[in-house]
Amino acid sequence: MDFADLDHDGQPDSSTTGNVNGGRASYIHYVEPFPVLVDGSHLGLGSELRHVTFCATEVLETSVGTGLTYILDTTEYEMVNGNLRFKPQLLSYWENPFGVDHYIPGGEEWLIFSPHNLDSAWFPTTPETDTSMGGSWDGRLYMGNYHTGLWVLDLETLMAPPVENMTDLHFAATVGYYLPHGADGQPLDSAFYDFGWIPFLWTAEYHKGYIYLSCITSGLYIVQLDLDVPYTGQDYG
Repeated sequence: MDFADLDHDGQPDSSTTGNVNGGRASYIHYVEPFPVLVDGSHLGLGSELRHVTFCATEVLETSVGTGLTYILDTTEYEMVNGNLRFKPQLLSYWENPFGVDHYIPGGEEWLIFSPHNLDSAWFPTTPETDTSMGGSWDGRLYMGNYHTGLWVLDLETLMAPPVENMTDLHFAATVGYYLPHGADGQPLDSAFYDFGWIPFLWTAEYHKGYIYLSCITSGLYIVQLDLDVPYTGQDYG
């Protein structure tokens, strides 16, 4: 798998080709596997259980866009000289809806709309409790995206056959978002980050029905998605 070609010049957008654009498609900062193997047969992915991995960029400054999060099928692998090597396949990617119509200016607004860290969770479902695309499970991503706050994404939508209009896909996969708020605190001194923004989410972590949000400038937030309420106190990871 290579980085996305968002300018459609036939080359991946990265520093190796000169199309880096602040790392929108290639500055991979965070990689995390989904906690369990999943059945993707109802999504057209065959009968074999699939191993899914997420790769999120951290974007410094762009001329267009806000930064991608890739959803990869990392089920297939090969052994080369005794070394296990995954053969990832791109399922889709996600960017803030209408991210293509925005950009990250740099300067004191460095990183402002960028993805950062994320968490994910698997939920067993029945036909009566399923909230996504069928099957016997739901999956959600919980993303901390600096000044754009928390974004909750539906994994099955991002695993299904690709949608030509990526903005439509990004909207369809978005379950919800939360923008932390609070009084301005004392900005932290740093040679690398401007901490004056609220919110400025460092990460989102899901645990037993609740989402914990770490905001650099205004503290800790604990929120709950309505779809997660039935799973309060339960851990399927």
